[in-house]
Amino acid sequence: MSKTASDALERHYRARRTRKIVIGRCVLAEMSERRRSDWKPSLELMRLREIEAIIFHRHGSILPETDDADLYIEAAAFAQSDQNMIDWCRKWAPWAGEEIVGPIVEQAKKRSRMMRADGVAGLLRVTMKERDDLDLKTIGACDMAKGDRLALAKERKRARDRKRMQKKRSGKSRKDRQTYEAESAETLKPWEAEGISRRTWYRRRGTSVSRVDIYTIGDIPVPTAEKYAPPVPSASGQNTDGAADRCAGLGDHPPAGRQGAEPHGSGDNEAAA
Repeated sequence: MSKTASDALERHYRARRTRKIVIGRCVLAEMSERRRSDWKPSLELMRLREIEAIIFHRHGSILPETDDADLYIEAAAFAQSDQNMIDWCRKWAPWAGEEIVGPIVEQAKKRSRMMRADGVAGLLRVTMKERDDLDLKTIGACDMAKGDRLALAKERKRARDRKRMQKKRSGKSRKDRQTYEAESAETLKPWEAEGISRRTWYRRRGTSVSRVDIYTIGDIPVPTAEKYAPPVPSASGQNTDGAADRCAGLGDHPPAGRQGAEPHGSGDNEAAA
């Protein structure tokens, strides 16, 4: 890569990594964006943020001191997010002191994993409607089982896919299913207006049933094993198939003209002698 191309590529990536405040051609400020390369999504932290969303949705920015307020602190502590619960309570439950938070933290330390989604939903009484309104992912619903939620999620996905495909087809000037069925011949039945049968109407349009020709092979005799048996060689080793075929039509008695005939050439030898 040439130096000019390398400098242009460096300027391109530098512009993407920085934010600038520009007026005309004058750059007033430039600040680099800090990116964490070691960041990974955490379900525990997501659980804690969703509990905070439930508190804000129900009570606002501060959790009131009620009889069931410690359940929110318990759910937050059981999220196992490594969050300091004393600092967390200073923001969301400033009335909760060490005597309330301490025992809950000790119980959370005995757990190796965070509480299940349906367990948190039962603890905080999260309904399916509230779960959908807040778009909760790590908390279940107390009024709907997990299997029913999965089936509902699949049905919603199919509805979204169907709506997306319908929107895609409408952009290509295609008819929807209702319009197609309303304008089809089976719905309008034009043969009744013409006073003919349905079959005649389709035949006149050239859309009758196509002709199907079926060809079958005639019966032929099955060869037997005796007729097509392999030839048996003679004792002298000569092939006698030709002689046997030539004499096959003579029967048991040869013609009279050949009875007593000597081999060819025997009479000539005696006359010469």
